[in-house]
Amino acid sequence: MNLEDYFFEKYGSTSPSTAFTSSTGNRPLTLPEEVRQAANRGWHVFPISPLAKFTAQPDLLFRCATCEVSRLDELAAAYPPCGWRVAVGPSSMCILQLEGEVGRNSFAALNQDQGECVTLQACQGDTAWAFFRWPTGLVLRTSGTKLAFGMRILRERDSCPIPPSSYCAYLNPWAEVDAIPSWLRDLAFETPDGPPRNAIPIPALSPRPVPVAPRGFLRHREG
Repeated sequence: MNLEDYFFEKYGSTSPSTAFTSSTGNRPLTLPEEVRQAANRGWHVFPISPLAKFTAQPDLLFRCATCEVSRLDELAAAYPPCGWRVAVGPSSMCILQLEGEVGRNSFAALNQDQGECVTLQACQGDTAWAFFRWPTGLVLRTSGTKLAFGMRILRERDSCPIPPSSYCAYLNPWAEVDAIPSWLRDLAFETPDGPPRNAIPIPALSPRPVPVAPRGFLRHREG
C-alpha cells in the first residue's frame, strides 16, 4: 500500500483523534493563511504531497479535498512542505483557464465590448485562472470545456493550484469571486435535460497580439 492510499484509508472518512504535529516539536504546524481563506470561501482544497510531485500527479489527494480547517491543519502537518490545489466539483466553482498568450487573445476576442470583468484571478507561470460562482441550475455543455484556443473551463474532476503553491500567486487578492459573465455562461453552459442549444460562434483571432493589462488577464482593452 502506498503512502497516499494509507493516509486516505486511515483518515479519509473520519477525523483522527489526535492532530498531527511537526517533526521538530509538539506544536502543530500552521496552516498557510491563503489556504485558510480558501476554506472560509467554501473551497475544497487538498495538498500536493511529495509523492504527487515526484510522480507528476498533483491530484493524488483529490479525494481528501475539504473546506474543514481542522482537517486541513492535519493535512498540512502530514505533508510538509506542500503546495495546495482547489477541487472544482466539490467547491461548486466555475474556473476558467487561459494558457499563455493564445489563451489571453482568445479571451480578449470573446470578451470584446462586454465591459471589464473583475473576479479573483491566479497565475502560475504562463497559465492563469479566473474563479467564478457556478451558474445555478446549469451544466457544462458536452463540448463546453474547451472554448477556444488556449481557453477552457475546468471539469468537475479537475483542480488547479492556489497560493502558496510554488510560483502561484493571486493577481488581485482583494477581489471577490463574481458571478460568471453572461457571454461565458451562454457559451459554455446549458440547461440539463433540455434541448441542445446552438453554441455561440467563436470569432476569428486577430494575427496582432492583444494588449493585456499587467494586473489581471480579465481586463479588456480601453477605447
